[in-house]
Amino acid sequence: MIKFIAKEDVKKYPLIKFKGNIHVIDNQAKLSQASKILRTANVLGFDTETKPSFKKGVSYKISLLQLSSLNDVFIFRLNKIGLDEKLISFLSNPDVLKVGIDVKNDIIGLKQYVHFKESNFLDLNKLALDTGFQSIGAVKLSIMLLGKRISKTQRLSDWSSETLTDKQLLYAATDAWICPKILDVFKKRGLYC
Repeated sequence: MIKFIAKEDVKKYPLIKFKGNIHVIDNQAKLSQASKILRTANVLGFDTETKPSFKKGVSYKISLLQLSSLNDVFIFRLNKIGLDEKLISFLSNPDVLKVGIDVKNDIIGLKQYVHFKESNFLDLNKLALDTGFQSIGAVKLSIMLLGKRISKTQRLSDWSSETLTDKQLLYAATDAWICPKILDVFKKRGLYC
């Protein structure tokens, strides 16, 4: 089992991307519909996106919260709807495992909207380090555990734009969707139960 990927080797691997349904949630009606679907999940992929800042001392609030179930990714436009009680209930629910990468910083960013008590989050970076992996992050973990890489070309785009592009939506969806896929391989290899 590979536990290290050199930066120069990343491009050698084929790309993987989400091919399911992407739901952009930017109003209360869509939020209610999404909540009904997400309530049925035991495991959710978790990620956030924030408008990048290229000036020292300037930062922005998180623009997107992505939660993924099996074939659906819900992209919540927090810059339009805020961090609603329905979303907080998912983030606080101890019965639903939320799987992400660099979870601590995402939660800190979400708490800039409203304080909440998070529950049952798993950080794949921490799991990887605890099980002897030397390379971490979504791209390298995807390669080591799935044999494919995810694209990071949209990482520095403006997530607070009035309209998100198809490329942005696919990037954001893939980032959340890949996390439960990686966790499944950890489980199959007996590295997480």
